[in-house]
Amino acid sequence: MKKTVFAISLAVAFVGMPSVVAAASQEEAKSEPSKEIVLNDFKDNWMISLEGGVDFSLGRFDSQAAFGKRIAPVFGLNVEKWFSPIIGLRLGVDYYGMKGAAKWGNGIGGEMLDDTYYKQSYSLVFPALDVMGDLASLFCGYRERVYSPILYVGMGIPVAVSGDGDIANHLNIGMRGGLLNRFRLNDAWAINLDIRMDVMETTVAGEGNHGKALSALVGVTYKFKDRGWRAPEIPVVAPVVGKYSDAEGDALVAQLREANRKIADLEQQLAACKNRPVEKVVEEPAPVVTVYYNINSSELQGKDRVVLKAVAKAIKANKDQKYVITGYADNETGPASFNAKLRKARAERVYDALVSYGVSPDQLEQKTSDAKLDRFGSYILDRAATISPAE
Repeated sequence: MKKTVFAISLAVAFVGMPSVVAAASQEEAKSEPSKEIVLNDFKDNWMISLEGGVDFSLGRFDSQAAFGKRIAPVFGLNVEKWFSPIIGLRLGVDYYGMKGAAKWGNGIGGEMLDDTYYKQSYSLVFPALDVMGDLASLFCGYRERVYSPILYVGMGIPVAVSGDGDIANHLNIGMRGGLLNRFRLNDAWAINLDIRMDVMETTVAGEGNHGKALSALVGVTYKFKDRGWRAPEIPVVAPVVGKYSDAEGDALVAQLREANRKIADLEQQLAACKNRPVEKVVEEPAPVVTVYYNINSSELQGKDRVVLKAVAKAIKANKDQKYVITGYADNETGPASFNAKLRKARAERVYDALVSYGVSPDQLEQKTSDAKLDRFGSYILDRAATISPAE
């Protein structure tokens, strides 16, 4: 009933701009994009249309002219703004050629159709504002359609700009209504068939009667971004059915009590941990430098010599400190006798390199160790020699 009243009101007069926001049911909230429409921002859903066609004059004496003599061209340029899929506004300007017959009035020259009536011809520029309603979205819900029937009513100010004889310069008011048949081509483009009826004040034609014209126009519409409409996603709230039995309720209470007991126990353990004294961890001093070797090798590489030159410079600057060079070998590969020789050779290579870089032998001590040097579980890192301050 409400939809019918709305459609009738749209056809006969201007209507207000309603907000179309659907309310969710208290029993069950759900998403239905065809009806629950969110109003987009003001910058969204703008369109521009260009159209052209013919008009047919229906003035007071126009029936005295032949049918073909009452047809004239009409052109229009319009900008549309849609506030919802149902309601929009259109602002534009149209050019009308008006032809027919008259005894007196605007657009009359010397040419007579018969002994009584003159040929009438004049032109109008008609700026107008229309209120538009999409009937398909109103009655069937919003979705992208190939065809949309759009009913509109509007008003404007027709101004006579040219014609035969004298053209009266008056402020005129015009009303109009029509059906815009819109055919969607894609998201951006549509073509239109606009059927329109215009009624203008008597001062337009100057015949002592309202000027009237029936028009048919074909045009194209371009839709600027953003073009679509977003429906809200409302979660479904399922109704609560049934209830727990007494036995199930008692079981849940028992589980809750057990959970509370475990929580209390964990809180006691946490408090005990907080009150426990912190154990001090004594870390072994790390070596100053560690030189790594390839498997079964005691040869220094070029990068190692660069490091040892820097170490030698630091040792020479600290003449009161002695340093211990310790050779290591991994115990996972090779016999013990070979690894013992390899440890000694690795320490000697580092010793010889430091002495060659100017370190005093009195500051250096050599030894070997069959312990594991690596702390990360990779025995290949035991193939090394270290330099550490002597205690």
